Amino acid sequence: MRILKQEIYFPIIIGIHFIFWAIDLYFYNGSFKEVSSDTLLFGELTNISWKNPHRILGEVFSSWVITVFAFNFLMATRAKWVENLFGGLDKMYLIHRRSGVIAVVLLLAHFIVVPRDLAEFNPGKPLGFYAFVLIIIGVILSAAPIFKRKIPYHKWVNFHKLMGIFYVMGVIHGILVDSLIKELPITRVYVFGMSFIGIIAWFYRAFLFSLFNKKLNYTVKSIQDLGNDITELELQADTKALDFRAGQFAFFTFSSIGKREQHPFTISSHPNEANLRITIKGLGDYTNGLAKKINVNDKAKVEGPYGKFSSAFSKEKEQVWIAGGIGITPFLSLIKDYYANKVTLYWCVNNESEATHKEDFESHANKNPLFEFILWDSKTRGHISVEDLSLRNPEKKAYLICGPEALKKSIFKGLKDEGVKQKDIYDEEFAFR
Repeated sequence: MRILKQEIYFPIIIGIHFIFWAIDLYFYNGSFKEVSSDTLLFGELTNISWKNPHRILGEVFSSWVITVFAFNFLMATRAKWVENLFGGLDKMYLIHRRSGVIAVVLLLAHFIVVPRDLAEFNPGKPLGFYAFVLIIIGVILSAAPIFKRKIPYHKWVNFHKLMGIFYVMGVIHGILVDSLIKELPITRVYVFGMSFIGIIAWFYRAFLFSLFNKKLNYTVKSIQDLGNDITELELQADTKALDFRAGQFAFFTFSSIGKREQHPFTISSHPNEANLRITIKGLGDYTNGLAKKINVNDKAKVEGPYGKFSSAFSKEKEQVWIAGGIGITPFLSLIKDYYANKVTLYWCVNNESEATHKEDFESHANKNPLFEFILWDSKTRGHISVEDLSLRNPEKKAYLICGPEALKKSIFKGLKDEGVKQKDIYDEEFAFR
């Protein structure tokens, strides 16, 4: 599976900028000058040419901010071709979050370094300052763990949409103020072209998304409280059913909880089954005690499917599946999919009482000689490691991992130490904000 991972994405974004800026500056013969400017920390600049590092670095930083945010807004559209490029919506949103933090660092660097023209007043100057402050506040509220825990998801989403307005303010600031970018043909086209794409992408996501991405209507047919605050819901399509692949997820909205509350859940049923099934662990205000919040015959809306977590990414190899806790949900669907080589599933739980679907996997293992199931009880056996897998020729196998971050990091490191290549490891992200 060829995907644009963050190890590739960020160097590409940086590299494109350096190439465009280097070419433009090499051929630039203009007369841009700091007639009377000052900087936040480095004093005044009077009658200094454009070659001063404050001007060049300050505008390089601002052009990065503009384009990084533009790509982020493009990711937020959830367009299928963008998701395919990044190998799944979960991977894309991980890059989206980290890009936002990087953009803020670059924005701070721009604010500190770039010279400010003192010769005449320009309305773009205060507009840029307001955009700077609002974007900083917006990213802090969106990315800081303390605020993500405190702010309800639907309010967080609505506030996040305001970032587009702050971005537009920043773009207008760039258009109004005098800048070196305006005199560099390649950089100018790239930066303002990307800003236009970013604004269009934000406008589409904020105002047009629901028109072009109709949610499917479902009805809750059964609710099972499986214990350990795990709830399993079965939903029946009112008209058109969701067309998905094993291992994918969708966004669900339940009318009894809130028409604006939309949350992603992995689909634990198989595409060949008549109804949709999701298995949910209480991990926050929305999912805690879910069995008591939803009733049979409640209405639900489903948007999707999303994700690329599938055994199909490497069918030609023997596969090892590793699940941690509720990370077992995609495998509930994947075990019913077709695979030509042996598959071994390790399910890591704190204790055996949490293994609510143990019988399903054991039954499947008894029927299918290509499938082996191993339940790993961490309370008695300790945390699982790659050494515990007793892998023979680990570099010749493929791996699917879904679970808490600590588990994934440990397994990733162990597999790489064993010579397993990155392309043979595929994982699912838990967090979306």
